[in-house]
Amino acid sequence: MASTTDEPKQVHLVVADVWKDKDGEPALVHLLFTGNEGEDLISVALNILAGQGYEEAELTEIGTLTEEPEEEPHRSAWKTALNGEAALIEFGEDE
Repeated sequence: MASTTDEPKQVHLVVADVWKDKDGEPALVHLLFTGNEGEDLISVALNILAGQGYEEAELTEIGTLTEEPEEEPHRSAWKTALNGEAALIEFGEDE
């Protein structure tokens, strides 16, 4: 029987509209990170986004990735998150 330490880390995905300038246009971002059990994922996500210079954020979706994404840029972001770093994907207007 496997112990709980053998379980893969959970990678959380937060989808948000963010503003670097509250009077500007929002950007769509996907934030991937691992969290500790019992941690407030919303607070963690907002702190990460604030640390990236976003003045405001509206979280639209929060979920957990259960397997490695097949396509970039989410595959690389997932691997970054598994290494203990937050990964931020910002989408431009043309994406």
